[in-house]
Amino acid sequence: MDLINLFFSLKLVHIGALIFWLGPSLGAWFVLLAMRKQQGEFTPATHLVYRIFIKMLILEHIAFVVLLATGIGMIACLYDHAAPWLQWKLLIVFAVIVPLEIADIWYGNIKLPQIFSTFNQHGYDEQHSKILFTYHRYVTGAAIVIIPLSVLAIMWLVIAKPGLSPIWQ
Repeated sequence: MDLINLFFSLKLVHIGALIFWLGPSLGAWFVLLAMRKQQGEFTPATHLVYRIFIKMLILEHIAFVVLLATGIGMIACLYDHAAPWLQWKLLIVFAVIVPLEIADIWYGNIKLPQIFSTFNQHGYDEQHSKILFTYHRYVTGAAIVIIPLSVLAIMWLVIAKPGLSPIWQ
């Protein structure tokens, strides 16, 4: 397989990973939000939606790793590392999105499964309530604003490839 075909194969997987990174967990988050508002936090239905939401987060995080790996693969195949638009894209990815995803992985793959491994109809202890509050208020709250803006900026950079000044000079 020549370099161009490898590049376009990686690009196809990259776009698919982008869809799986954004789509399923966002849809599951909207269902969880609606269920929490309608049923409350401590119901069997909400507990079930949380468990499904956690599975969607696992899919999201796997897709994010694939997104990063294919992006790095495409850079290695074809791109000029000094291209200003690529430097700006990498800055957004590694300075903004990756730290947010690390926090989301910590809560979504480690803390939330611990909380929702069993159902407690009377609520959660103080520590679990703080974890849920932190996740919903800060991690999810930041993601709702930062991810769409970052993705739009990255898409603009990738499509327009503006002649911006290199940031590492």
